[in-house]
Amino acid sequence: MKRLFCILVAVFVAVLSLSAQRAEVGSYAPYIGGVEWISDRLEDSDRALMVEFFHSSNQDCRDHIDHLNALACDYRYDMDVLMLTREPAEQVAGMLLHEYQYFYVAIDESGKVFRAFDVKHVPYAVVINPKGVIVWAGNPLTLNNLIIKKLLHK
Repeated sequence: MKRLFCILVAVFVAVLSLSAQRAEVGSYAPYIGGVEWISDRLEDSDRALMVEFFHSSNQDCRDHIDHLNALACDYRYDMDVLMLTREPAEQVAGMLLHEYQYFYVAIDESGKVFRAFDVKHVPYAVVINPKGVIVWAGNPLTLNNLIIKKLLHK
């Protein structure tokens, strides 16, 4: 009985986590606009776009900054990378803006973009192909070079 209860709880938690985010692979990405740019402004391009939703209070987010910068550098000709946060610029600019930074940074203080993607927890990321379709969504800590190469060359 105890084992059955544990299995039911695990299934329930798994189902909740799957429905925690609205960004579904295969659907068109919501519009990313009305944000305050604290880096250079991301211009429209024919490259894929990775959007990482960030909050400085989350240790995983902070630990992932250097890895995200490396990904943005490695794929700078194929994919733009945007770090998006709801925090005030004064709070995160020192942490997110570096001399050798390859990703863009924007503030969504109103939470409009976070709500459009129904982001409930961070870190969370989506990869959007040049046609505007979400091709990957999930925890960016699991996004590695092998996965990115497959996504970019579909």
